[in-house]
Order: sequence, then C-alpha cells, then structure tokens
Amino acid sequence: MTKEHSNKLKEIFIAENRQLSAYIRSKIDSVDESEDLLQDVYLQLLGNVNVLDSIDNITGWMYTVVKNKIIDWYRRKRPDTVSIDNALDADLQLYDLVADEDIDDLDDDEWEEYAERIRQSIELLPEKQKYVFVEQVLNDKTFRELAEETGEPLNTLIARKRYAVSFLRKQLNLV
Repeated sequence: MTKEHSNKLKEIFIAENRQLSAYIRSKIDSVDESEDLLQDVYLQLLGNVNVLDSIDNITGWMYTVVKNKIIDWYRRKRPDTVSIDNALDADLQLYDLVADEDIDDLDDDEWEEYAERIRQSIELLPEKQKYVFVEQVLNDKTFRELAEETGEPLNTLIARKRYAVSFLRKQLNLV
C-alpha cells in the first residue's frame, strides 16, 4: 500500500466513521454486532485498496457495502421456518399429543388428573404459542385462518405450534 493510499484511507476513516457507525446502529440494535459489521466494511475497503482509484465515490461504495452486510446479517439472524410441505406433519390433534399406550388404561379420576396436567401445561406456554395451539387444536381453525386473523406468516404459525407441541410433550413426559 502506498503512502498516498494509506493517507486516503485514514481520511476516509476519520470522515465517515461516525456516520457509518450511526447508520449501522440505526439498523442493528446490538452494539457489538454493529461494531463488528463496521470493521468488516473497513476490512473489505482495505482488501480493495488497489481499486480505490477507479471508484469515483468511495463513501457511496462504503454505504453500499454496509447495506449489503446488514442484509447478510439479517439473513443469518432470521429464525428457521417450517416448510409448508410439513404443515400436515404439524397438524397434530390433542388426542395425538397425549396418545400413549398407558392412557387407555386410565380410570375416570386418573384421566381427570391427566387432563388437568394438560390444561396446566398449556397455560405455561408462551402467549403466542398458546394462542396458535389453542386456536388450531382446540378451536379447529386452520393455519390459513390464523394467518389472516393475525397477519403473521403461515410458516411462523406452524413453527409456533411445533414449539408448543414439543414443550407440551416434555411437560407431560411424553418424549
């Protein structure tokens, strides 16, 4: 790197550091993550030092790199989704949840006790998971109906139900 390039990079760093940092922080809440992202931008700038002379607007180039890095960051942070093809797999009814060979042998009192454990376990679910589980399983609403009501993506609702079922199975010692 020539002295001229070194001085030019130093000037850019001093001039743009605060604004770039503020822009990144406006898009990403985490201080550590935003600082890491800013460092990645500077590393990319250093890696392209040979082409700096051909870039007319280095500041514009840096903001483009920042925008792309923010998009990449959000893609990495995006929660996993459940495929719509697996929706049938998630379409579990309450009986399927509690189906166990030992349940058939329960008398009325034992069944009532077990049903109370189920109700208590459902109450322990996070609100959004509980809503999807209750509406879909107990009130027979489809995921599409719930998506229209809540404005939530279909895959999000399916995933919430999966998490709820998994939680309930653990609570009821069915796993």
